[in-house]
Amino acid sequence: MERRRRIVEETLHLKDIDGRLRRKLRLRSLLPPQERLTGSVCSLVDSRQWSGSLYHWFLDCLPRLIAVDHHSHRFGEPTRVIVPAILNPWQEASLHLLGIAPERRIRHCPVGRGGLRVERLIASVAHRWQRRGDARFDAASPSGDPAAGGLAQPGRAAPANDPAPADLPLAQGCADSPSGQRGSGAGPARTHGFVAVQSEQLSLGEQIAQFRGATHIVAPHGASLTNLLHARGGSVLELFQEGHGVRPDFFQLAMINQLDYHHALCPSTGSAMHCVIRTQVIEDFLALTL
Repeated sequence: MERRRRIVEETLHLKDIDGRLRRKLRLRSLLPPQERLTGSVCSLVDSRQWSGSLYHWFLDCLPRLIAVDHHSHRFGEPTRVIVPAILNPWQEASLHLLGIAPERRIRHCPVGRGGLRVERLIASVAHRWQRRGDARFDAASPSGDPAAGGLAQPGRAAPANDPAPADLPLAQGCADSPSGQRGSGAGPARTHGFVAVQSEQLSLGEQIAQFRGATHIVAPHGASLTNLLHARGGSVLELFQEGHGVRPDFFQLAMINQLDYHHALCPSTGSAMHCVIRTQVIEDFLALTL
């Protein structure tokens, strides 16, 4: 909320909030602030609590740092960043690679009902925000890719102490699915020298380097495909589970980076909804892309 009790539209993302929530926020803003922050501040956390998701961290949170860089370059003023109180290893690594040193971070701990009051809030319109739109899916704008973008620069993405394996042309695995998930159709790919990988077992630097150097990427729909932000060339096969629905999230990232994108709908089995990949699906993909 700004001083005149209006919501700062640039702090919204995806879709507009309804009138009921707007009224609730206005009433809450009348309470005395529980904490005051001086200087310029940007927040990577919000009430939706999406910052713990790899996809939303890269697509919805980190792009806010583009406005931070612009403000710092224009006015020469350092900007502090509000981050989750407990950072995941990949969050910590991404902030390090983007130059957000620990002394610039403000660990967010939920405060009382009055919230925070900041002197200057640095924000920008979210690149996936539909302004009162009714589209079924949100659309990722190429302008939001760089933050993302800072990590996508060759010199910043793969630290020397975090080398990627030498030959990983096939990435298979999903950061937000049960460890050990396997597809029955991976055999044809292995005959071409491809290997299976569990991306969630790799560091952020290893994941970035792996996707950047991959010629072919085969993976079930899931958070690990967020690393398509770092892919440069090559072909992608995204596998959707029946009953989950087909979404365009990673198709959009593939198109932004001019990747050769393919997808397939696969049956699922068991209570954990494991994906069953038919051999023919892999063979058809390889016939088109090798």
